[in-house]
Amino acid sequence: MNAFSLSPAVSFAAYGGFLIIGVVAAMVGPLVPFVRADLGLSYAEAGLLFSAQSVGALAVLLAGGWLVHALGKRRILFAGALAFAVGMVLTAVAPEFWTLMGGNVLIGAGMALLDIGISTLVIDANREGKGKALGLLHFFFGAGAVLGPLVALTIGHVPGGWRWAFGVIGVLPLVMALAVPFLKMPPSPEATIGQKFAVYKRPLLWLGAIALFVYCGVEWGVGAWFPSYWKAIPGAQSLDPAWATSLFWLTFAVGRFVMGPWADRWGFVRFLSVSIAATLAVCLLWVIFPHPLAALAWVLVFGFVIAGQYPTFVALVSHVFPRSSGQVTSVLSIFAALVSFVWPPAIGAWADARGIEALPWAQLVMTLLLVATAAVAFVAEKRTRG
Repeated sequence: MNAFSLSPAVSFAAYGGFLIIGVVAAMVGPLVPFVRADLGLSYAEAGLLFSAQSVGALAVLLAGGWLVHALGKRRILFAGALAFAVGMVLTAVAPEFWTLMGGNVLIGAGMALLDIGISTLVIDANREGKGKALGLLHFFFGAGAVLGPLVALTIGHVPGGWRWAFGVIGVLPLVMALAVPFLKMPPSPEATIGQKFAVYKRPLLWLGAIALFVYCGVEWGVGAWFPSYWKAIPGAQSLDPAWATSLFWLTFAVGRFVMGPWADRWGFVRFLSVSIAATLAVCLLWVIFPHPLAALAWVLVFGFVIAGQYPTFVALVSHVFPRSSGQVTSVLSIFAALVSFVWPPAIGAWADARGIEALPWAQLVMTLLLVATAAVAFVAEKRTRG
């Protein structure tokens, strides 16, 4: 099957699901000030919004491999869309802190289930051309991440606007939940339980997950902290940090759209090697030439060159273990979800010690760590293939 083997209805649901996940993931941060003002939350309480989503996601992802086997893609997608919708509505009507937390736990769980279900669906439907298929899928996450801050900027200043944002967008996963029972799912590869779960004994799965974990730290180092960096450096005040961040996500989305075919054509290991080397070069340029205009240019190029790395890591591991697509996606998603617990606080501590202006150095250090972990994963991939 090729990248266009899904029916139009299933393609719409898959790509639309990732678009919604991207919008919500990127709009929460800009909406936090309005949520705080409306509910009278402290900064610490407001920050727990992100932790609540991560708790919900990890609770699901830890059982993700078993859930895919026991429930199948259709039930996973239905449960994820329904949990996502209920969480969005609970958040929209939350009168106080604990209802808000409960809603965001459900949002995190719903997004994680949709991530596992949709990724497994696309992998199973594309035995060849995984780079292009996953790149296109993740392009829609990037497009959603561009739209998220713009949604927040547009509606945030309206009285109760943050509630409308969660409530109206929450209708979309509900529509998806209602549609899932009628969608034709691609078949899963034939395999016994033992064959599916044998992947957990293979070093490549875990080494690929560690490399992906480091990659996500590189991505979110800019995604989470560039607005604060841009606000702090002299001479950058003419461009709002939210717009500067949206520009980063725009080049990121473009990169996701165009790079999938490159990964298929070059081979996954070669593509990742070139992409990571380019990331390292951009970080070095950012350290050497940190002037605001140059910094903005480096970050826009950075968004483009890193864009293909996440879907290509997923394609690399899933291509080696085609019978275990659900188990592979769940493990990789666990390591990606752990990022919010580790990298943003670590970079925050770096900023406290050295100033947020030292962000380029933090990105350089993390990229060097990515070089090392990816190299080990590539050796494991070569040994696995024999």
